[in-house]
Amino acid sequence: MVKEQIHAGVKALITAYIDVAPEDFSMTADLDLVYDMDSTEMTEFAKEIERKYGIPVSRTERQSWETAESIAEFVLAKLVADGVTA
Repeated sequence: MVKEQIHAGVKALITAYIDVAPEDFSMTADLDLVYDMDSTEMTEFAKEIERKYGIPVSRTERQSWETAESIAEFVLAKLVADGVTA
């Protein structure tokens, strides 16, 4: 349940950020190649993740974000590590 909520939350956040309809968005598509998100946009989006979920995101961590799926898994892992969710 929590995993699905995180995935849905990340999807909603990123589709609003890049202005793509949720039904037209793939969680497994490469954000740079398919949605043209460059490193500057990824930095700004990381700030959105920090605000929404209250977790810090380092530059090194966000460099591994290639898909929305990888972002959702990162958020879930951080929240579990911080004891926010199980």
